[in-house]
Amino acid sequence: MPISVETADQNPTCVLSSWEVFDDEALVTAIAWLYVQKQSHAEAIIQELAPGPAAFIGKEIDNAIGTLRYRTEDLAEPLLSDDPEERIKATRTLTTRISHRDGLLFQHISWISARLQYPNAEATPPHVREADKGFDGFLIEHPPGQPALSRVIMCEDKASTNPRPLVTSKIWPEIKSIIAGDKDREIAAAVGALLSKIPLDQRESILAATIWDRAKHYRVALTAGGDQVKDGSYLHLFDGYEKHVSGDVSIRLGEVMPIPEVRPYLQNLAERVIARLQEMKPNV
Repeated sequence: MPISVETADQNPTCVLSSWEVFDDEALVTAIAWLYVQKQSHAEAIIQELAPGPAAFIGKEIDNAIGTLRYRTEDLAEPLLSDDPEERIKATRTLTTRISHRDGLLFQHISWISARLQYPNAEATPPHVREADKGFDGFLIEHPPGQPALSRVIMCEDKASTNPRPLVTSKIWPEIKSIIAGDKDREIAAAVGALLSKIPLDQRESILAATIWDRAKHYRVALTAGGDQVKDGSYLHLFDGYEKHVSGDVSIRLGEVMPIPEVRPYLQNLAERVIARLQEMKPNV
């Protein structure tokens, strides 16, 4: 099991869960498989099974390694420039590239955590590219024998050293947009893809029977540095959740991955995943 998840006592704000890396090697290996679009192999690692052989189209491993890195060669001179404005601009560009790489990497960690939390759900794979549009993650639960979807979980993942401003400036407006119906086509597309193996008539019956206001769950996952703890908790990062998403607390999911030093940790993790991918090359 790559990650262990601990859920705190219930409170009115959200169902607050905290992640901790349980098996570091398993986490690195599962992420490596996800980056080369082998979700079933990652699932096997999560379930502590052997992933088995893998077939590739061509350069997926090289592509994945490239995504886990960020370009710096074009910034080498500007970062050392005598012009302060040029240095500032280059530094901002570098920071953006790092944050995009880290954001995608965290989405993969979040996907692994979600598979552990909701083992019976169907899930969309993590994004292929950095800063892709759409939900960072999407899961549905359809209990056997039930006419409707019981849960439709929409995920927002943010890897930041200072998550609270992102929650208020990015996530709350995004959730407001979902509730207003602005994202219904995206939801329909994601649900349709996850139900695609079901015959069309049954699929439409499931959609018609689903009570969407109850089924929709909002899952906000954050990295949090050691300086983000307040009164022994990370709950304050989600202040106002209940005002933006009304209804039972069970539909408001707050997830935190405490990391003492967010950027160094994700940099080290990326390097280890790259090393694992390189090890996989002659063995697949």
